[in-house]
Amino acid sequence: MRLRIAAAVAVAFGLVTAGCTDTNDPGTEGPLVSGSPSIGVSSMTFDEAYHQVPVDGVGDLKINWDVPSEADVDDVLAARRALTHVYWGSQATDWTPITATARFLFTEEYYQRVLAGLGTSGAGDPMIGPIWVKFMGVENLGLDQTRVTFCTDIGWWHEASDSTPQVREDRANLESFVMRNVPTGDGEQHWLADQHWNPDADRRAKYGAECTEWAQHKP
Repeated sequence: MRLRIAAAVAVAFGLVTAGCTDTNDPGTEGPLVSGSPSIGVSSMTFDEAYHQVPVDGVGDLKINWDVPSEADVDDVLAARRALTHVYWGSQATDWTPITATARFLFTEEYYQRVLAGLGTSGAGDPMIGPIWVKFMGVENLGLDQTRVTFCTDIGWWHEASDSTPQVREDRANLESFVMRNVPTGDGEQHWLADQHWNPDADRRAKYGAECTEWAQHKP
């Protein structure tokens, strides 16, 4: 069973069928230039927005994390919130609370490129089920810029309409976020996701075998 998601969700939240090109293709992406998110439209603070992101899951979505405490630093935490936001969106039928937090998790460029213009209606056939996420590594890409890679076990992640889901064969999914520590509208700096690769084919040689061996969970 392949990862089938409504087109709007695939564009908005970056969840694409394993093996296909991501919405942010590294081969076509331009220079990484990231500005401050326009948070003036919201009365939330960054801390309030963070508390609204269900990092352990919500409803029929359960996220099980495998992240060493020593690795759970600011950019990794921010990447975890961004990943949560992606799956949170794909299981929702109401995007109102999800889009409200987006500008606190993603750069303004990413927001305009991927999330801007979304309405409040979510997927017609949302995705549900447990997922497992393992931190694989972080790479320094330069000043205030890193790439955080996760292995996501999506073996039991399925369409809500599927009453007899079977474990998918391509369950070991590598995905990564380019994170940038940028000045924001509150006068501080925050780590925000600027790009998302799902799946991240470039990390397969380094992490693929480990990810495949690990992604064998049962619900």
